[in-house]
Amino acid sequence: MCHADINTYLNMVQEEPMLKREIVASELISLGSISLKKKDYVVAAKLYSQAMQLDPDDAVLFSDRSLCWLNMGNGRKALLDANKCRKMRPHWPKACHRQGEALMLLKDYEGASERFLDGLKLDPVDTDIEDALREAMKSLKTSRSTKAK
Repeated sequence: MCHADINTYLNMVQEEPMLKREIVASELISLGSISLKKKDYVVAAKLYSQAMQLDPDDAVLFSDRSLCWLNMGNGRKALLDANKCRKMRPHWPKACHRQGEALMLLKDYEGASERFLDGLKLDPVDTDIEDALREAMKSLKTSRSTKAK
C-alpha cells in the first residue's frame, strides 16, 4: 500500500462515523415527519430530539419540535425551541412565526404581535404570518379592554 492509498483509507475511516451520523439523523427526521403528519406529536418530538443529538445545528429540527410542543399545548417548551431556532436562523420568517405561536399559547399577545411583525418584515407576502399577526393584535386588544374594566 503506497502513502497515497493509506491517506485515502485513513480519510475514509475518519469520515465514516460522520456519514453514519448523517444517515441516522436523516432517518430520524424522516420518521419524525411521518409521526408529525399522523399527529403523533409525542413520538415526533422524541424523534426530533434524537436527531438533534446527532445534528445540534439544524434549525429546522428546533422549528419542527417547537410545532410538536405547540400541538401538545406546551407553550414554554415550544418557545424555548422557537427561540433557539430564531437564534440559529434570525432571518427565517418561520422562526418568527414559531415564536409568535408559542407566545400566543402563553397568552403573551404583545410579544406574539412583535414576533409576527418581525416575520412579516422578513416575508411581507406570507399570508399565514399576516393572519397570525391580525389574530394576535385582536387578542391583545381584547385582553387590554378586559383588564381596563
